[in-house]
Formats: sequence, structure tokens, C-alpha cells
Amino acid sequence: MSGIIKKLSGHQIHCYGSDELLKFEKQMERFFSREYERWRGNDELPEKYGVSSFEGDIANKGTLNASVSHYNEEYQVYRAFLDNSYMAYSMAYYGATDESPELDDISLEQAQTNKFNLIIERADIKDGQTVLDLGCGYGGLSKFLLKTFPSLNIVAINPSAVQAQHINNILTNKDPDFDESRFRLIKQFFNETEADIFEDDHFDRVISIGMHEHVTNFDLLQKTIKRILKHGGKCFWHFIVSLDTIPNFLVAETSQIGTYFPGTHIWPYKESQRHNTHLNFVDSWFINGMNYWKTLDVWHQRFWEAMEQLHPEYLSIDEVDKWNKYFSLCKTMFSPNNGRSYGNGQYLYEKDLK
Repeated sequence: MSGIIKKLSGHQIHCYGSDELLKFEKQMERFFSREYERWRGNDELPEKYGVSSFEGDIANKGTLNASVSHYNEEYQVYRAFLDNSYMAYSMAYYGATDESPELDDISLEQAQTNKFNLIIERADIKDGQTVLDLGCGYGGLSKFLLKTFPSLNIVAINPSAVQAQHINNILTNKDPDFDESRFRLIKQFFNETEADIFEDDHFDRVISIGMHEHVTNFDLLQKTIKRILKHGGKCFWHFIVSLDTIPNFLVAETSQIGTYFPGTHIWPYKESQRHNTHLNFVDSWFINGMNYWKTLDVWHQRFWEAMEQLHPEYLSIDEVDKWNKYFSLCKTMFSPNNGRSYGNGQYLYEKDLK
């Protein structure tokens, strides 16, 4: 695309694949590489740096609306770069592991499908269960589960107006893969008080993808989940983590990502394993960051391929520049050390049998 679009409305913009943007990404990759090397092997608990995942509200009430605002950006932008099947705004799985960080040569759509299948396997999701899709995004996981399991029922929660409207449009248009009779959408935040809308011992599974970056108090969240989860039921978390404890990532405002996600946290991989008071910790997996690097790179490319449709109707020059920097910044956070320092964590918990 660098040979097709270099100027928008007379402004010079570093587009996908341009020499200038590649130079910026290399500079940022060197910066993050130094940071990861600086903190390599640091297993200090977040409390040492004044941050705790055992205190406060489930999420920071002061920054909730600001954080969700990123998900309420212009819908047509997300429509342009996300996968065509599920609009999954989270890591796609391209098969990269720490032992073998090579990426499978597959489409974004197939990689998102692979991610969902991996979650089904590790969360032990089966037909006939009742599932809570917590922070459901554009409904990609819910859609995949409804399509895969003909007798499974889902309740999905999402505070984003734009994402909720997308799901409502799917329901209105009677998408055959989205069985309305087995699906309920609740548009609100999930906290201790609002969880009272659910009965005790109601869900077989509670799943969240990409929500825990916004969670401040894991302990309170799991206490809340325990009440609504059936005995023997399981919950499964999937979210961005650093392998080691990196102090300036613990609070978004002390890192570059705070520009886009105020009030969020990047917790060290082992942090979630500490939370076993209310639910029993079963297992965890670190997913190599090259999977997310590839996901972001494909999103970035698709973003520029759609630029003539996005600008100026949906995006101003400043907004184009902001998105461009967002993709480049995020890519360079995942790529250092062949994805072994910064990636996604997956965690499985289980409620005691009666």
C-alpha cells in the first residue's frame, strides 16, 4: 500500500509497509527489547510496585468509561480490519509457540477459528452447557459456540454501545449461525452489584477473552463468579500478559498503551495463578506473542487497504495517524525475543463440587 497511498488531503502519512513506518517499528522494538531484558527473570509481586490485584473494585470506576471509549470508535473502522467471520478484536492463533515461534501460513479468519477451538478444548466446553461470555466484544465467541454446539445456551455481557449494536443487528437480520432463542445480550458493566441479576449456581462455564486487562481486583471478580457458577463449573480467562513483572506495565498510564486504554493493567503471567481462594486454579498456558504480532500486522494491512473508504468519511487525518501509531506500537510490544516475553495468558479455574 505504500506505493498507492502516501498523502491524504495533502498530509504526509506513514502508511503500512512504508520505509518510515518500518523504521519507527524497529526503533520501538529495540526499546521494548531493552525493557524486557532489563526485567528478565523479575518475579517480584506487583505489591512491591504499589499495585495489587486483590484490592479495590473489580475495575477502576474512575476510568471505566474512558477505557470503553476505545471500543466505541467508529464502527466502520473495525469492520474494515477485523476478520470477516467473527469480528474478533483479540489475538488470533497462528500456531506460534515458545519452542517453535514460526507462524502458520493461514488466513486471519482461520487463525481466529483456531483460537476459538483452542479455548473450547482448554475450557472443556460441551454441548448442552450454559455459558457466560463476559466482555463479549462483537459476539465472535458466542457466534462460534452457537454454531458449534446446537444445544448450548449463552448469556453475553458488554458495556460497549457500538459492539452491542453490532450484535443486535445480527439478531435482527436472523443470522443462521446466531440462534436468538439460545442467546441473551446484557449491555452493562459486570461488577459485584450488577451480578445479582443472575441466580446462584447458574452457569456451567464463564469465559472471558481480552477483559482482564481492564480488571483491577481479580479476587473480587472470582468471588462474584463463584456465586453464579455451578458446583464443578469452570471459568476460563484469556488476556494479555508479560512473562516477567514489568513495573511500568502494571498501570497503563505509566506506559505508551495508556493513550488508548486508560486504567488498564498488563499483569505478569503468574499473577492470575495466585488467585485460588474462591475458585480452584487448575492450569495455565502462555501463548507466544508472535501470534498477536501477526494478528496486528494483518489488521494494520487491512486498515490501509480500506483507507480510501475510511478517509475522509469516517476518519480524519489525526484519527488515521492515531490508528496507525496504535497498530505499530502494539506490534512492537509483542515481537521482541520471538514473542517469548509478552503474549497472552490463558487460565482455567474450577468451583468445588458440592
